[in-house]
Amino acid sequence: MRKARVTVPAVCTNLGPGIESLGLALGLHVSAAFVERSDSTLLIETHGEGGADLPADCYHPVMYAAVRVFQQVEDSPLGLRLDVRNAIPLNIGLGAEEAMTVAGLIGANNLMGMPLTRDDLIALGAEILGRADGLVAAMLGGLTIAARAESGAVFRRIDVAPLKVLVVAPQLEHYDPEDMPLPETVAYTDAVGNIGRAELVVEALRSGDFGLLSQVLADQVLDPYLGEHIPGYREAVEAALKNGALGVTISGHGPALLIFAAANHYRIADAVQSVFDSRDILSRVWTLLVDTQGVVVTAAEMHPE
Repeated sequence: MRKARVTVPAVCTNLGPGIESLGLALGLHVSAAFVERSDSTLLIETHGEGGADLPADCYHPVMYAAVRVFQQVEDSPLGLRLDVRNAIPLNIGLGAEEAMTVAGLIGANNLMGMPLTRDDLIALGAEILGRADGLVAAMLGGLTIAARAESGAVFRRIDVAPLKVLVVAPQLEHYDPEDMPLPETVAYTDAVGNIGRAELVVEALRSGDFGLLSQVLADQVLDPYLGEHIPGYREAVEAALKNGALGVTISGHGPALLIFAAANHYRIADAVQSVFDSRDILSRVWTLLVDTQGVVVTAAEMHPE
């Protein structure tokens, strides 16, 4: 029986001013174990975050990506058991969909003997998700830069200094980025400012220059727009900075806030949560290391059928 287990990190996309280009892999993970079956049954189980919400069929994000691989190589196992264990919350901006898509792509490709290259898988993932920055970060780990070119996605991975970040996610029942049409135009000065700061964010994270990071993390294009839909956003940012944060940015399309700090993570978390508490908004907190490994593939270990 062919089998494989894939572990993939969460990601922060739209990192500061690096909209749809900079991605940072974080130490929350989803793992997916694939085991070929001798019959034609498809059995999918999801444990942890999203376990009650994700479908147990081919529309499960992991399985959907796996099916795309099977279609690409024109081959598939007769039957399959898929066991997903997920620690990445859904729909808060931590790249759960990207991570599960990568898990499906890599797992299916390994199960079939690795007929597709990494670039093939990234191109296929970009077709599924509509962009490549998040899946590149999830696949490679660390800090990544991705852009679109005529030939497809181009990308690079950047080694970063050891870093611990804070994530605070307000639980907003009606927050849905799909219902927030993005501005069709932005001010020239805001766009130019973002381009310059994005380049310096890369240097700050590469070198561990926290002083530089505090000066260049601000996004003048997307964060102000998304922040209008997060009650208490401005006060939460002010509270984080007042208590020692280097900078705050909305992770992905939110509502999770990614907070950089050299120290005092618990104090900063308490201050930000207090802002949301004052508005009767529950919030969740994680203190995470940057994931520098990206995808990890091992032999699957599962209970007998």
